[in-house]
Amino acid sequence: MSGIEEQLSRTLGHAAEQAPRLAAPAAERLETGYRRRRQRSQALLAAAAVVVLAGGTVVGLRTVGDTKALPAIGPSEVPSAMISAATTTKPIEKLWPQAVWKMPVEDSQGRELHPVALTDDGKLLVKAWREVEEPEVLYLYDLAGGDLRKIADIATSKKTGVAMGFSMGEGVVAWWTSAKASARLWTVPLTGGEARQVAEHKTGDDMIDSLAVAKGAIVFSLGKGGVFSVPAGGGQVTPIDRGTDLHLLSWPWAGSPGSWSPKDGAPFTHLVNLETGQTSDAAPARQGEKLLACGVGSCLSTMGNGARAFTRGRDGSEQQEVPTGYQIPEPPSQSRFYVRNLRSDAPGLGLYDLKTGALADLGIGDEASQGEVPVADRAGRMMTYRIKSDRYVIDLSRIP
Repeated sequence: MSGIEEQLSRTLGHAAEQAPRLAAPAAERLETGYRRRRQRSQALLAAAAVVVLAGGTVVGLRTVGDTKALPAIGPSEVPSAMISAATTTKPIEKLWPQAVWKMPVEDSQGRELHPVALTDDGKLLVKAWREVEEPEVLYLYDLAGGDLRKIADIATSKKTGVAMGFSMGEGVVAWWTSAKASARLWTVPLTGGEARQVAEHKTGDDMIDSLAVAKGAIVFSLGKGGVFSVPAGGGQVTPIDRGTDLHLLSWPWAGSPGSWSPKDGAPFTHLVNLETGQTSDAAPARQGEKLLACGVGSCLSTMGNGARAFTRGRDGSEQQEVPTGYQIPEPPSQSRFYVRNLRSDAPGLGLYDLKTGALADLGIGDEASQGEVPVADRAGRMMTYRIKSDRYVIDLSRIP
């Protein structure tokens, strides 16, 4: 097993905020195991993510517990070409210094720090933990000044459940916990305070698959479909009419199929704007093509045997070739960036910019035993990963 393959067993921890969830008992067991194993990836354990590695190897990781497994994509269906060995690369902090920060991996009490989301004023929402039995802590981290400001303690127990799906907006942080076939919704002001349960929603054996704060409300969708809303200050959970059977992608957009419905086709080929009712249906794959996944602005596809990969706008326009290799089958973040091999003749991962052709060295190679494979947050704005004693935070929106 190569160094990068080994990293996959312990990385992508921050992608847990984007991953689908298991039935309640399995979810609690999985969260407990994840936190004990530190850098292992809940996303990979929970969601059967399909990853293409250097050399064209395909790993199909299965779900655990009593949930269904996703089929791995076959070697003939994934990209295999590499960027030329002559491609010039620079360390990411030198190529895009205005977009890269380093921060500690632990707070003063030895709790691990895991970035959740960026604010517009240079702050970073961070969650921290040390042991399963201890409360989690929410912080705001000042990227420029390096200061941590505590927001709240978040108790975790069999009674309260494990905190998941953190999101922020309009001055509050929101998340959910699962207990006794219900999802409990919580908030705390960004200025700090005591966490408060604002609602409870019966889910049976289903779980929340996405959550956001918008228009003074917590908006969420369920794994089996359906988008719901509850006032951030507390109140009754109500279904959003336009969100029936849909999955929240990025407010105000929701769509189908959901991220983990492979039998129904590529995720989010159909979108609905929950505010205006506008719909967007992705152009179907052409003869000999395979549509892999869609975002708000574009879709990722491959040709036949996977020798070529490309993106297109949802309307089928603006096709652009994607140099292939290691990649996660999802549209490039900001319609520009994705993580891939640096070269076919050397270990390491880079961040490739489709707009300029630049390839940044992330510093993740076989020698970086504590390295993580970065994946963008749900908003497609932030990437973060750890290398030894440093955690890198990349604000993709600051790259010109």
